Amino acid sequence: MSKSKRRDPTPDERHVLEHGHIRLLTSPEDIARCDEAIVQHHYLHNVTLVGEHVRYAFLYKGQWLAVATWSAASFHIKDRDQFIGWTSEQCRRRRALLANNSRLVVMPDCHYPNLISCFMKGMLERLSLDWQERWGHPIALVETFVDPRFYQGTAYKVSGWCHLGK
Repeated sequence: MSKSKRRDPTPDERHVLEHGHIRLLTSPEDIARCDEAIVQHHYLHNVTLVGEHVRYAFLYKGQWLAVATWSAASFHIKDRDQFIGWTSEQCRRRRALLANNSRLVVMPDCHYPNLISCFMKGMLERLSLDWQERWGHPIALVETFVDPRFYQGTAYKVSGWCHLGK
């Protein structure tokens, strides 16, 4: 895991971030393309999604710069459950209100400064509504897991996420 110095986006890179857009992936072709990108480029090389789920892509002029998947939340995560403050019964009944950012991939040669935080912000702005339309209920809280052997979770930190535990 190498540490790179923070670099501000160039004017061209800023243009990509400002004019790119996020697409909810619903067609079988887009879903297959997303899954293939994750299998190829994510360090886990696996796209298995558990329970309810959605997929997104960040596009600029038709080019896919990044993809992400969201799925049902994990069961019984002590630090998360303590953070929320729900009783065991509330957690059981309300777990569907939680979603897990299960995969996040930036395509090779598309590592623009701030791309992930821009993508994350856009997804979080629309995730609950998209989930409501797809699964019939909103999302109240999101979670993810970061493997510290490979990543520091910087993209999540700068996107306002809280570190709750190991």
